[in-house]
Amino acid sequence: MVRLPSIVLSLQSPLRPDPILRLQELYFSSFETQVFATLFLIALLPLGAEVASHVRTRVRRRYGRQLAEASSVLVLAAVVVADVYAFSVVWHVTYMLRYTLDVMLIDRWLAARQLVSAAVAVTAYLAIRFVNRSIDKLAQTDAITKHQSEVAYHVTDICIVGFAGTILLSLWGIDLTNIFIGAGAITAVVALTARETLAAMLAGFILLFSRPFYVGDWIAIDETTGIVTDVTIFTTKIQTFGDRHVLVPNDQVTSSPLINYSRNDQLRVDVEVGVGYDTDLEHARAVVADAVADLEEIKNAPNPQVVATRFDDSAITLECRVWIGDPTMRRKLDAQTAVIEAIVDAFDREGIEIPYPQRVHAARDDPGFRVRSATPEETELGTATD
Repeated sequence: MVRLPSIVLSLQSPLRPDPILRLQELYFSSFETQVFATLFLIALLPLGAEVASHVRTRVRRRYGRQLAEASSVLVLAAVVVADVYAFSVVWHVTYMLRYTLDVMLIDRWLAARQLVSAAVAVTAYLAIRFVNRSIDKLAQTDAITKHQSEVAYHVTDICIVGFAGTILLSLWGIDLTNIFIGAGAITAVVALTARETLAAMLAGFILLFSRPFYVGDWIAIDETTGIVTDVTIFTTKIQTFGDRHVLVPNDQVTSSPLINYSRNDQLRVDVEVGVGYDTDLEHARAVVADAVADLEEIKNAPNPQVVATRFDDSAITLECRVWIGDPTMRRKLDAQTAVIEAIVDAFDREGIEIPYPQRVHAARDDPGFRVRSATPEETELGTATD
């Protein structure tokens, strides 16, 4: 066995205690045994990969995919580290590991900071996993909506990462004052150059907590009417009944009148019809009310109402008011169509005419003014002579 210099022995002694030294002298003193042990260690690597895969499968079933990936990586890293250390023991080069650690750690204080930094990073990761799983459980109980859960993911993750980052920067002696001053200046510049974007983002948080509508609701914002398909921090996506997808900025949603047709369990549908000025209004109203009373598309309570609303040029306008349950655009259109068809049929049976717009032309009795041809003298144009 080759004798190592004293300085080498001092380097390798912390990584090669007495049991390891005796193991090297008994079993790894010849070249043949070292080669055999090396082949054995290489063969253990696929086995370690198989163990890591098994751990990943079991952890994924109980805790989820991300934690399973982290667990398999840790197991595989432990196998590789153990294999490398065993290789250094077999070939009597543990001093190389000590030298590498000395280069990496430099001193105990730096090593302690590295360990604390790793602990903070792992704790932050576990906290993010715990909070996200808690948010998922709340979403399953319908306590929060899908949009709220997504926003909560981002907000909590940013807060946890920011807190962990502050701890790490303080641990490594980085002055946070200059960072905060720079961040304040950057925030001011961004606030001036992206006012609309920030306004939309703030409006998104307002929608998150106020919850004036949910995904799937039928709403109307200004001239946009349709079904809410998605809500993000910046925009609300609406699919109109013309099959168009409209992105409305959230600040416009919060600053404009908003109608949520899905919030109530019923909706009033108004249908107008005109009758002639010589029609018995009371009879016409009764005919309309009886015609729509038994329609399947409308609710029995409240009862249909028929009121006279205004005088038009050629007719008196009657407005038939009916109610539908569980409002959707399809139910509204079906009810509106059924009401119009029922009114037309009832008016045909009762002989009530729906007048067309009419204009009456009458001749005047007075002669008015006449246009006559001007004489040549009046126009100062005579017959030309030679």
